[in-house]
Amino acid sequence: MAKRDYYDILGVSRDASQKDIKKAYRKLAAKYHPDKNPDDKEAENKFKEVGEAYDVLSDPEKRKMYDRFGHDWKRYQQAGASAEDFGGWQQARGANGGHYQRVNFNVEDLFGGGSGQRGGGSPFSSIFEQFVGGGRGQQGSQQFHRQQQQAQKGQDVEANLQIRLREAYHGGSRKVNIRGEQVKVKIPKGIRDGKRIRLKGKGRPGGRGGSHGDLYLKIKIRPEENYERRGDDLYYTHDIDLYTAVLGGKTYVPTMEGNKVKLQIPPETQNGKLFRLGGLGMPNFKNNDKHGDLYVRTNVKIPGNLSSKEKEKFKELAEMRS
Repeated sequence: MAKRDYYDILGVSRDASQKDIKKAYRKLAAKYHPDKNPDDKEAENKFKEVGEAYDVLSDPEKRKMYDRFGHDWKRYQQAGASAEDFGGWQQARGANGGHYQRVNFNVEDLFGGGSGQRGGGSPFSSIFEQFVGGGRGQQGSQQFHRQQQQAQKGQDVEANLQIRLREAYHGGSRKVNIRGEQVKVKIPKGIRDGKRIRLKGKGRPGGRGGSHGDLYLKIKIRPEENYERRGDDLYYTHDIDLYTAVLGGKTYVPTMEGNKVKLQIPPETQNGKLFRLGGLGMPNFKNNDKHGDLYVRTNVKIPGNLSSKEKEKFKELAEMRS
């Protein structure tokens, strides 16, 4: 069966913008995602088909080749052709020789994507013969085959992976979908924002039988409510009532471990005062046995909906202080 046109798969026109292509892909990927369609082989196949189409049409160079040569674009590219000048094969570029490429997209744009497959039903063979033989002679043919034999590593790719602060604290693992393959990603304890996790061989395919490049997942840590991270130290904004702030008392502060620790509040504690709880911060990335500190910042809550009697008492206090 002939392969469907990539533009038809995504339901976009051939002059669609990258924004429209991305929007269409996200909609269809969400519709056919395996998590939403368990044990549905048809949905799984459509999910892979959509990913394959997006992988090609979202890449300007691949898209040019596809527009020129259809589903045989990859075979022409491996032969050294370019979308601009098919005849100038000796000068055409190959598979970028393992050069590093930084791609700015979030991990949800990468996971689920596919790669083009070799299709049939095209006049590739006859054109190929003209391309290599006719007019080029034996020397040109030999040079072409030498080019074909030089395997080139695929490009490295970088994408963003968002995790919660608690995931960075506890460590663990994530399952991510890379071009239809479920890959387990280990999250080290104490990892910091901006650090990268390397997945060997999960980048772009190599040229002429070369190995795949690597995928680098750049960590983006989403903050937890009331928490702020500074290095290995944590700052937590903790609500206390006015009476505890004025008269003193005890309160219980939640920690990243999931338990609560008692904190004694001295009388006349001011709003914003910091209390240090040693060793309750983030684990050190290189030495998990070491932890930073937890700093508790008080947030004094003013009582609301006061009764008439309560307001009178506050007036009396105000007069006593004047």
